Amino acid sequence: MKNKELDRMKTWICLITMLLCAARLPVQADPNRYEWRSFGDVHVDMNPLFIWWNFVSHATNDQIDLTDVDSNKLDQVSNLWQHLPARPLLEWNRVLAAETNIIVVGTLWKVTAAIEPAPMMVRTQTIFLENPPTREIQEFKKAINNYAKLSGDQEMDIAYEELLKSNIQAEAMGLLSTNAAAATTVPYPASVASVRTYQHDALVTTTNLNDTQARTLNRKAQLGSLQQFIATFPSTNMYWLDHFARQTGRKIDGIDVYNLGTADSLTY
Repeated sequence: MKNKELDRMKTWICLITMLLCAARLPVQADPNRYEWRSFGDVHVDMNPLFIWWNFVSHATNDQIDLTDVDSNKLDQVSNLWQHLPARPLLEWNRVLAAETNIIVVGTLWKVTAAIEPAPMMVRTQTIFLENPPTREIQEFKKAINNYAKLSGDQEMDIAYEELLKSNIQAEAMGLLSTNAAAATTVPYPASVASVRTYQHDALVTTTNLNDTQARTLNRKAQLGSLQQFIATFPSTNMYWLDHFARQTGRKIDGIDVYNLGTADSLTY
């Protein structure tokens, strides 16, 4: 009985330690996203794996390439696992691949990916992926295109602001020189007309500047939101698959099949 109580206490201490370590770490957008995955009526809570993954990422540095396994690597892996808390959701691995390594095959993706059973272990493998993140890749590409367009529009408006300021400043300097006390060549009516023209131009410029600044402020908020979304991906230049997927144990043409499960904003 005492041994069981001791084991239970060790388990709780280990879990608390993991939670504390995870709390001190910065939030990792990938692959620790979409905490709930569904397989029909079955729902999987991914949070225990996320906590474990953050803890191990923080506690280990070296990585073992498991693509070609030998006895030495197996010994290394065995030694590493002995010093880690029990891993939850053993059938789930991290799958990481660039869009260039993804081929759409019907409703599946055929992916040449880096497969990680743990942060310090990786192997290169071609897999089939069920429930691929079709919605996510569409949202990523849409965000990239919108960000590029908004950035271009923002640069144009900022340049326009500078042009307006420069033009009105040049007009003011010209007005100052033609209406100076020493200037005798400008007749009075012409001087009055130039002042009135400047007043009108200054008012128009102020209105245009206010409108432009309102647009840039609004775009700045949109750009910030898009930038925050894009930053959750491994690259800002192209789509990268980076999620936990469940190894199903099935094969298609000798290739292992993984399943991402379904989640809002991730898959259809």
